[in-house]
Amino acid sequence: MKEYFKYSNGYVNINDENLFLTNSGNWSETHDLLEKSPKSIRKNDLKSLKIYSLPFIIVCIGLLMYSKLDNVFIPFAFSGSCFGAYLYLKRETGKRYKIPISKITSFEIYDEKVKVLFKNASGVDDFEEIFRVETKGIAILEELNLQLKIN
Repeated sequence: MKEYFKYSNGYVNINDENLFLTNSGNWSETHDLLEKSPKSIRKNDLKSLKIYSLPFIIVCIGLLMYSKLDNVFIPFAFSGSCFGAYLYLKRETGKRYKIPISKITSFEIYDEKVKVLFKNASGVDDFEEIFRVETKGIAILEELNLQLKIN
């Protein structure tokens, strides 16, 4: 089995051994992913902090440009193009790690939201919520949930 589907901040890739959360859905991105642990969580949080600090920097530079220039079009054009870049980079805020299928307890599926219950790398009960999952993904996860219940 090798499946993938889209969710709000990236892609979920699934093979016979692992469920991967990735940014691009590219299978080559899954080779270096760590299992969910405090280390991988810190790595994801640092990346998100960098991306989310971009709008603050854009606003500061835009206000500085607005106060120094006579032409108001340039600061607004700069801010608009930077905001477009932020929207493009927002997908990079998705989480990046793997969850072994053998450690998954179950899936709780509500409309377009999926909650994956599993044991993390430390052996502690953990969960991951995936929002705005496409219908293809819901069907794949429901089938996987049935397989988990059978085994």
